[in-house]
Formats: sequence, structure tokens, C-alpha cells
Amino acid sequence: MKYSLFSLLSFLLLFAACTNDDTPYLDEDMSITDQVNILIENDEYESAISLLQEEDRSNLEVMRLLEKTHLNYGLNSMNTFDQSEMRSRMNNALVQFTEVLRINPENNVAREQITQIMDIYATIPDREPEEEVLEGLRDVGFDY
Repeated sequence: MKYSLFSLLSFLLLFAACTNDDTPYLDEDMSITDQVNILIENDEYESAISLLQEEDRSNLEVMRLLEKTHLNYGLNSMNTFDQSEMRSRMNNALVQFTEVLRINPENNVAREQITQIMDIYATIPDREPEEEVLEGLRDVGFDY
């Protein structure tokens, strides 16, 4: 009995440690749209992208969700006040907006955000995005 009680308590403690109230609840019976929207609402962009990578890219809804996820990820990356992270977050934002334009070249929000970030970089001497980020921008029609 003593061993069983100890085993039960250990299991409950392990279960409690693995359960995080901040983790969004996803149910396999939910539509892909609902799952992605929950992940976006919880700023779990990498998880949403991973989930969508497993889906059929010829499905227009999947592509719409990928565009939405990358756009929201980029916007979220722009919203930082930590100077030590600013360059990496702006690089990530530019990468995400580039992905949006690869999916939908007509997405004006992504285009406007890229222009805004690059205008800010233009005011800072000796600062620019990483070279691979600039290459991605050139691939979608920006010449920086």
C-alpha cells in the first residue's frame, strides 16, 4: 500500500509538472482552421507553422492559414521594446513578411511592414538586416 500511494503521488506530480495552463488546448477533432487560430491567439506561431507543414499545400485554406500565421508572427516580432533583441526580432519579422509575400505577392500589409522596417534601418548608420534576410527580400521584389 505504501508503495502504491508513493507511485500514485509520483504520477500525479509528474502529470501536474507536464501540464501547463499556458499551453493552448488543441483537440484532434478540431478543424485545422480552429487549431491554427488557437495557436495564433497564444503566440504559438512555430507550432502553427509546423502543424500546417503537414497539410496539403494545394489546399487554398491551408495556404490562407500559412499566410495569416506568418503575417501575425511578423507583426508580433515587431512589437518589442528590448533593445538587445531588436535586431533579431526585426530580422525575424522581415523573414515572416517575406514568407507572406511568397504565398501572396499582393499582401499589402506585409509590403507596408517591410518598407517601415527598412525605413527605420535607413536612419541607423552601419545597421542593416542580415544578408540572408536581404536576399529573401530581393526574391520577393525588394531591392535593398
